[in-house]
Amino acid sequence: MVEQIGDPLTLYDQPNNVFVAGFIGSPAMNMIPGTARSSGGIVEVEFDGGVRLPMPTRARATDGQRVLYGMRPEHCLLDGGAGFPADVVVVEPTGADTQLYCRFNGQEVTSLARDRVSCRAGDRISLKPDLARAHLFDADSGVRLAA
Repeated sequence: MVEQIGDPLTLYDQPNNVFVAGFIGSPAMNMIPGTARSSGGIVEVEFDGGVRLPMPTRARATDGQRVLYGMRPEHCLLDGGAGFPADVVVVEPTGADTQLYCRFNGQEVTSLARDRVSCRAGDRISLKPDLARAHLFDADSGVRLAA
């Protein structure tokens, strides 16, 4: 069965579902389970433990909807504290880039830093999605929730 038709960059940038998002790209897209929360006109995604992130720019969801917050490793950025806490498991310099393998709420999250980083295994860092490039998927159907 064909999941999506398009050129490689379209599939990479605008995957229709979780399967396509995970199939295209290496390392694979991070998928973090959460729940959409709406309060006072602000819609966010809440994760276990109460951490909340803003909704991706072109996403929509209803209050209480179970979702997967998708972000590619190169769009999961080191941040000074406004993102979500992650525990560094492995730091892998690859020349021009550094891959950070981390844990957030027991889930593996990969960040790809274009600059040199000064963290090491055991450190707690803050990661933040690039909201313009993050995705939201329905947790039950796997379909991308686009506005």
